[in-house]
Order: sequence, then structure tokens, then C-alpha cells
Amino acid sequence: MKNQREQPRVFYSLREVAKRFRVPVSTVAKIYHDLEEEGLLSRVRSSKTILNGLRHNRNLSIRGFVGLPVLTSHFITMPEYRAFFICIRRELWLRGFAATMFFFQPDEAADRRLSDELKSFGIDTVIWLQPGRIAVETFLRLADMGIRVIGISQVGTPAMPARYFVWRERAITTLVRDWKDRRSPHRITVVGSTDYPSPVTEEVLRVVLQSVGLEPVIRTLADEDSAGFLRDLRRIKTDGIIFPSAGLTSMFAFRSADQMTDLIRAQRVAFIDGPIDIPFAKLPDVPIDLVTVNWQAVAEAITSDLITREAFERNRYTTFEADAQLRVSLRKFSETRIHPTT
Repeated sequence: MKNQREQPRVFYSLREVAKRFRVPVSTVAKIYHDLEEEGLLSRVRSSKTILNGLRHNRNLSIRGFVGLPVLTSHFITMPEYRAFFICIRRELWLRGFAATMFFFQPDEAADRRLSDELKSFGIDTVIWLQPGRIAVETFLRLADMGIRVIGISQVGTPAMPARYFVWRERAITTLVRDWKDRRSPHRITVVGSTDYPSPVTEEVLRVVLQSVGLEPVIRTLADEDSAGFLRDLRRIKTDGIIFPSAGLTSMFAFRSADQMTDLIRAQRVAFIDGPIDIPFAKLPDVPIDLVTVNWQAVAEAITSDLITREAFERNRYTTFEADAQLRVSLRKFSETRIHPTT
């Protein structure tokens, strides 16, 4: 009871306890049965013992133990990334899975530290949002351990096999066509950076702009001060500014919050890689354009597939379309208000 946490965790096996205390396995099995009756322990698919979390529902049997690798920097700075994990963890818990988030830094995914931690918790399945090339080593180690990895990709050709894909092209097209229909723009500014690239989103944007007859002006952040760069953007003559990288916009929002809010007030702005937080300044209540993903629907689909398991036996993948949010308040999306379905 002293070792119980908010989330369930893998407990010692029957044989480990029997060996440690030099008693028959049958004796340990009887004690474990009593602890299950008390609601402290649970069995997962008759092969693993779980120390239940503090909010354990005794009427809900545990279907499996799921690990959720979370890149710490993305979770802190990107509302859409954070929203996915809020949704998927809640759906897994509601549907009978024990789910634990594993926060990691990029170098921990590039060596064996993350895979060793996942193994130590006795994870059955890993659900990984946009693993990237840094996670190849961990992916291979998990596969060798017999742990199933379910990838969710937001790029056309992912670094590792993916079961689910999120497409933004249709939403970006809707957004750009709305710009052209409403204002007949002649000069669109696209903001980029070599340190915060989003190559797939940038390529989709380039193709979409070309298809509607708009030639963008590229403004690239190099060695400049972020505050000064944003001030220059606020003063330029343009019909709209598009940010294709959530990483870059989040960096601006954290380092130069006041200048970012001034820019949103002064120019028409679109974030096509998801909304951002501006934690050190008051969010301006002015309309902007966004491309967002219904992560609740993604979470529900993945959890349903985990329950039936039929979807993973077929050689196919599932796609989800992002949505264009036109002339909306950034405040609404940056507060990450997630409403669970009934």
C-alpha cells in the first residue's frame, strides 16, 4: 500500500516472490489471490501482476499495460502534442488499460535508457506519437524485447513503421483558399528556421500556395535575436504571415512573448502546425487561423483497436484528417480544453 501511486505499475511475479522468501509458488499464489480480492493487485491476461493505482476500479479488469513515451520539451510547449497524451491516457484508463507516461529527452531515446525503463515497467504495448529518427534505436530494442510499438506519424514517409497517420494537406488547402477568396492577397510571408524545421508541412504548404497561385516570401530566422525578428515581421507590408512549424512558433512564444502577441495583433497570422501557448503574456483576443487535430477521436480509435486487436492483424493503416479553424481565438485552443465523450 505504501508503494501505490496514482498510476498502476508492474508488481513482482509469483516466482520472484517465492524465490525471495523461499516458499512454494502455491503459497504466494494464494496470497496474491487474497490481495486481488482486496483490490490491491490485478492480473493482466493471466501473465502479469499489476499493483493497482490509487483510483483503481475493482469492477474493471486490466486489459494490458501501455507505455506512452513523451518528449518533455514538446509536452511543455505544444498544446496539440499535450492534448494527444491527455486524451489517449484517459481513454486507455476508461477502457481498462493501465497506462503510464514516460518523459524523456532526445538523447535518452537515442541509446538504451528509454527502452530499459519501458522494459523495467513490464510494458506490453508502446504508443508513440511522431517518434522521429532519434528513436530508431529504442524502436529496435523494444521489438527485440517483444514489445509492440504503435506509431502515429504526421509525415508522409515516417522514420519508423506507423499504424496511424495524421494528414494536414486538406486543412491547409482550405485555409489558404479562404485567404485568397476573402482578401485576394498578393504577398504572403512564410516564416522558417534551420533550427526548427518542419519539412513535410513546409512542402505541403509550398504545393498548396502554388496550386492557388500565390508566391510566398520566405523569411528565415538565422542568427538574429528572436524579439527583433518578430518586430521586423510586425512592420513589414504583407497580406498574411504563415508559421509552418510548431517548434519555431513555440520558441518565439516562450522567448519573446510580448513581441509575439504584438505580431498577432498587427498582422493576419496562421499556425498550420497546431496552436501554441504564450505563457508569459496575456493571449490577445484577436482572430487567427489554425490547423488542428481532433486528438480525442484519434485516442478513441486507437483504444478501440487495442481492445479488438483485429486492426493490427491486417496490413493496413488508419488516417485522420486535420481541421482548418478560420478566424478563431487562440485563447480557446491554447488552454487545451478537452471534453471527454460519454
